[in-house]
Amino acid sequence: SVLYAFNVNIIKKHLQDLSALAIALGSFVILTIPSLAVLIYADFFSERVFNAPSLLPALGYLAILAVVGTGIAKVVFNKLVQLTTPVFASSVTYLIPIVALSWGLLDGERFTLFQLFAGLMIIGGVFLANLGRK
Repeated sequence: SVLYAFNVNIIKKHLQDLSALAIALGSFVILTIPSLAVLIYADFFSERVFNAPSLLPALGYLAILAVVGTGIAKVVFNKLVQLTTPVFASSVTYLIPIVALSWGLLDGERFTLFQLFAGLMIIGGVFLANLGRK
């Protein structure tokens, strides 16, 4: 959460002159080295992995998820931060649990009182945190 707050404020204050695409590209380029380290540690580049029949379909789905689920979303989010305020842009994070809950219900998962209570606690915490700002 703290790094997320830094992210929106840095984009708004210091990266206004860059395009949203350039900001997203820069952040993903920076992640290349740690990502390669994890892949090497996990033995991803072994012959066993590259000879697996499921490799190409898995990499294809991973590419779709990366481009659609992360890449486009990051560019749109960066543009939203540049056009509005960091607080407004970061408020989209409140929609993430709703989308996750919807996908879970569509997939047949159960929604219990525990999840309802946890969600109400989060909303209550956000309400209390913003109460003093008005």
